[in-house]
This record gives sequence, C-alpha cells and structure tokens, in this order.
Amino acid sequence: MMGGKPLSLILLLAFSIFASHSNSLPLSTNNRWIIDETGKRVKLHCVNWSSHLNAMVAEGLEIKPLKDLIAQLKELGFDCVRYTWATHMFTRYSNYKVGENLDKLNLTSSRLGIGNFNPSLENITVVEAFDFVIDEFGKQGMMVLVDNHVSDPKWCCHNKDGNGFFGDQYSDPKEWLQGLSNVANRVKGKSQVHIKHYLFFFYKKCKKLISRLIFLG
Repeated sequence: MMGGKPLSLILLLAFSIFASHSNSLPLSTNNRWIIDETGKRVKLHCVNWSSHLNAMVAEGLEIKPLKDLIAQLKELGFDCVRYTWATHMFTRYSNYKVGENLDKLNLTSSRLGIGNFNPSLENITVVEAFDFVIDEFGKQGMMVLVDNHVSDPKWCCHNKDGNGFFGDQYSDPKEWLQGLSNVANRVKGKSQVHIKHYLFFFYKKCKKLISRLIFLG
C-alpha cells in the first residue's frame, strides 16, 4: 500500500467487457456473456481497485476523500469497479482497526493521510471499511465486482510466496469457503454488487466439491 503513488498508478489495471450497453437490472450471465434482465448483452467499463494488500483498506484513501476518488472514476467513464479482498481479512483479521493496522505496518504517512482525508475510517475495522467503500460506490451509482484475490493480505504471486491456490502455505479450502460465505453475506443486501449471487452459487458448488475431495483424501 500507500507509498504516495498517484491515482493513475494505483488504479493502473482497467478493463472493458464489450457488448451493448443496458441498464435493465439485475445482471446475470448467459454462457460467457453478461446480460441484463431483458437478455441483452451488457457493456461494462471497469477499473481495478486494490483492497487485498497488507493494509487491508482501499488504496488511495490517504491522498483524497473516498467520494472524490469515486467521482473521478465516473468522470473518466468507468461504471464499475473490481474491488479486491483477501480471505484472511474476513476470517482472521476482521477485528483489526484501520488506523491501528497502519500503525503496525509503520505506514505513518498513510495513517496521517487517511486521518486527514477520510477520518471516519480510522477507528473502524477493516471489514467495516470494506463495506463503507462499497456503500459509497452504491451512492454514486457504480457497480461492484468483489474479487477474492488472495488468501493472505499481501502481494502475490510467484512460486514461493505460498499465496496462490490450493496446496500453498496460506491456502486452506475450508477457510477459503468461510471467507466466501462471510463476504457473500455482507454484500447480499447491497444492490450495487450486481453479481453478488454468484458468490453464493460458487460457495455452494465449491463446498460440495471440496467436501468430496477431503473425504477422498
């Protein structure tokens, strides 16, 4: 996190899914396509926003108010965000306060910046901050794709960091399922998380599969 990088670098990864634009919600999928309620393909212009690293809070909140950052994304033509999270953030560290965690990481300038630009986040937990950001997306009419990016909240991935997938040091199938369940339950009432029901579907399917693998193993 948070070494004073400009927003253009923090939000470097942007992607678009090309199809015809529509606002008929809810969204769903048909094979590989995202479609609206009428069955028409939907065009999304999405940007990546990291929240899965050591600080466990959205990047950039130490340099601008959250509402201004999201407004800037809208001005640039984006209508959705891939918002990342780490499994352990919800299964092991959910009681960590944003400010206290920044202190533990010696991110003094980031702590001061958040206190200045987003003071309401300092004394809430990292998962409450996660919710807070999603809620602001909703207030400004942006869609959210919640992305389970890694297990342990840190940068990945290479062959020796233990933070990839099943069989790696930080990967536990049961804990992974618990993380999916926790996040799915947190976002299920938030209309801006338009693909939220796939978390529930994915969780149920994976739970059955992993239960079989554990039984066979």
